[in-house]
Amino acid sequence: MPRALLRDLNAALSCMLCGGYLVNAATLVDCLHSFCKVCIVRYLDTSKLCPICDVPVHKSRPLSCLRVDTTLQDIVYKVVPGLYQREMKQRREFYDQHPDAGKHRPCVVGAVPYAVAG
Repeated sequence: MPRALLRDLNAALSCMLCGGYLVNAATLVDCLHSFCKVCIVRYLDTSKLCPICDVPVHKSRPLSCLRVDTTLQDIVYKVVPGLYQREMKQRREFYDQHPDAGKHRPCVVGAVPYAVAG
């Protein structure tokens, strides 16, 4: 892929909140902006506005406005060689070191997983 095209795509494949490539891409349904799922979930704990365009999200149930975007995530994996393999390796290492974390719903920060009870 030509470098100019990859550079142009980079902004669309990156999370504005953490600055890394999208991991578990999630999209706000009201404005269609996308973020890493864990980044936007944490952000919505303290704000009920899209961090890019300030469109309000549901005040009492902000997570109901999020949709996992598997198509966008697949594009990230195809454009960024090795990202998927690195994520899976880091997740395996994490769960090897934290066997009880599998009892919780897994989330990912950047490319390092952690567990959230729930």
